[in-house]
Amino acid sequence: MKTGERLAALEGVRGYAVLLVFLVHAFGLLAGRLFGIDPDKYSVWGDGDPVRVLSILLFRSHYGVDLFFVLSGLLMADLARRRWPGTARFLRRRWLRIYPAYALSTVAVAAISWSWFGATYPAAEVWGNAALLQGFFVLGIPAINPVTWSLSFESAFYLAVPFAAAAWAGRRVPSPTALALAFAAIVAVAAAVAVPKAIYFAYFALFIPGIALGLLDEVEREALARRVPLAAVLVAWMAFTLAMKLEAISNRGPAYYFCSAVAGGLLVLKACDVQGALARALASPVPRWLGRYSYSFFLVHYIVVHRWGAWLAERVPVTDRLLYSALFLAGSLAISIAAARVLYAVTERFYFRRK
Repeated sequence: MKTGERLAALEGVRGYAVLLVFLVHAFGLLAGRLFGIDPDKYSVWGDGDPVRVLSILLFRSHYGVDLFFVLSGLLMADLARRRWPGTARFLRRRWLRIYPAYALSTVAVAAISWSWFGATYPAAEVWGNAALLQGFFVLGIPAINPVTWSLSFESAFYLAVPFAAAAWAGRRVPSPTALALAFAAIVAVAAAVAVPKAIYFAYFALFIPGIALGLLDEVEREALARRVPLAAVLVAWMAFTLAMKLEAISNRGPAYYFCSAVAGGLLVLKACDVQGALARALASPVPRWLGRYSYSFFLVHYIVVHRWGAWLAERVPVTDRLLYSALFLAGSLAISIAAARVLYAVTERFYFRRK
């Protein structure tokens, strides 16, 4: 696989993943406004309203973040194993990649939330968010921008990458068995700790499928991707997502992380088969374009969804479900894309030009 073609397909995975994240917050808000329900606590079983059921099923798309973790594992393992730039340069570039956009978007979210919703932020909360600790839920630090919890995991993973690079330099890399045992250990420990929300530390395990793929060289990875049938990948992905949507598994239990690792790992692996239908679809213009702006889109969409939804509800009756839903979804998506492009131009473009 040519590097450009491989990265194009993986960029498309990012586009797909961020669209899933958008669905979570857009349809979560719709479920609350149209039906007055808390989608996190609502069960679709026994509900005879197909529109309400559909909104909940679309809301349950939380696994988009899982794909980001698998992708990070692949890209960072490949970098640490083959193109290590040195610890100082690596950490500096990771900081430049994530923190300027994060900081500016967080300030914007805080300002909007204060001016329109009356939100206030204690000093401890501000410093906790500045240090990217809000995703470690056991600490009890609320996220100023709720979607940014995953950046706590990403940043902690980046801090671990230099240790991996040092361990793998000129030596044998961990075997698939060792990685599988590490995965199981992380999930088991997270599940065993008797502290509320400790199970979410199991998200660290989702970097491991990507690491396993990143440790393979490009030829091995593409050959493996070609051998895996597309039908098997799609069945695994659909089985996992339906199990989550239909309440068979949730991220509050260890089974979720094992299922996500298998399904997400297979999806990302198959994206490396540049001749395959999945990779060609992901490398098409729309997913790639959304993937290019995915980080900025990820950071801005939540406040856009909630502010646009509130503004629209004052002008369009939510009793007209079809009209409100159509205007809300089209507007929140369009405004999020526009805001993402602005944030990208200010905080991300310079990073890619420095490469």
